[in-house]
Amino acid sequence: MGIEFIVDEAHRLPQLNTIVIPDGVDDAAVRNHLLSTYNLEIGAGLGAFAGKAWRIGLMGYAARSENVALCLRALEETLN
Repeated sequence: MGIEFIVDEAHRLPQLNTIVIPDGVDDAAVRNHLLSTYNLEIGAGLGAFAGKAWRIGLMGYAARSENVALCLRALEETLN
């Protein structure tokens, strides 16, 4: 299961990544697990993207390479 971005690469913002929630994945359960287990908070989709996308911010402390790697590992563990 890979990460699928919603926005074309040419129009993405480096500080905010919007990714597709894989089919069959419980949006709230994943976000709650990430928060309670890893102290990572990712945003739910808004408007037409509610329940279909996650918003992952990469600003400030969260943009450090070790924190990006932690987020990716945590998503991998949680989705598997």
